[in-house]
Amino acid sequence: MGKTEYSFDGLDEMEQRLSKMIEQEYPAAFKEMVKKIAYDLEGKVKENTPKKTSRLRDAWTVGDIVKRGDEYYVEVYNNVEYAEPVEYGHRTRGGKGFVKGAHMMEISLSEVNQRLPKYLKDWVREFVENHDL
Repeated sequence: MGKTEYSFDGLDEMEQRLSKMIEQEYPAAFKEMVKKIAYDLEGKVKENTPKKTSRLRDAWTVGDIVKRGDEYYVEVYNNVEYAEPVEYGHRTRGGKGFVKGAHMMEISLSEVNQRLPKYLKDWVREFVENHDL
């Protein structure tokens, strides 16, 4: 349902080089950091999902991490059949009215993206300190 991409543009040149080195030398630690961001998004989207029952909120799932070229992908998704109409809005039965979308994924992506540059800077700094790089 939602997709976001983040590059390391928020990091200065040295931090970018360090993050690339960490990714190459410590791929498991790097993947763990990427996965944590996906779980942060999952938690945030669950908080922002309307709750009539717990079905829609509880159905958010983090997929497997996949590396394609130099990029990592992790899907955060919801397979409940009405997730998309709740996100974007929908016509009411009979088509006379319209229910506005909750935009739970859109809002959550925005919130996570706002915090991401600081998180990445802190993660690189802490990783370097803890591994004497």
